[in-house]
Amino acid sequence: MALPTSTAAGWWRRFFALWYEGLLVVPVVLLAGVVAVAVQAVIQGLMGQALTGMIDRPVAHAINFVWVLAVLFFYFGWCWRHGGQTLAMKTWRIRLVDGYGGVPSWRALLLRFVLAALCYGPLIPLWAIARVNPHWIPWAWLALAWFVAPFVWAWFDRDGQLLYDRFAGTRQLYAPSVRQAEREADDQSQQEHPVA
Repeated sequence: MALPTSTAAGWWRRFFALWYEGLLVVPVVLLAGVVAVAVQAVIQGLMGQALTGMIDRPVAHAINFVWVLAVLFFYFGWCWRHGGQTLAMKTWRIRLVDGYGGVPSWRALLLRFVLAALCYGPLIPLWAIARVNPHWIPWAWLALAWFVAPFVWAWFDRDGQLLYDRFAGTRQLYAPSVRQAEREADDQSQQEHPVA
């Protein structure tokens, strides 16, 4: 089944928006980390331990990891539910919609987030480990292949969708600026009703 007619965001537009998103999400992750360290410092103070701001236990690391993922999902989910765009998507004029052109459900957004995180998340950590331990190099290359998989999928997808958009039932559409949309509407109106 073909998707409703709308202009899909181009492959390169989505690719560069992803890289820009990566830059913009760093402050979000850092802010989440600051909050986590502050909470850990308060916990250490309440427990009468030295205030290092770091509880070095596996449970604390797991809680920090889940916390950062929750903050990232809240950031992306809120942006996608309220206007369909993150800052990077606004810059590259991309809007996220569901399969019918409406606002995606929280379930679809969670699925999209999890699948995208699985594709993009391992790349930097595995390459950082591979620089220190050469035995990890094959895993780093696998992470790179996994990173590009959604974009390679888009070349072969009948609607040009990224892999996680296909599974989540979402689409990325081109969202022209207001001026450009008005200009295109005027051009189409003139074509439909030419002046004699």
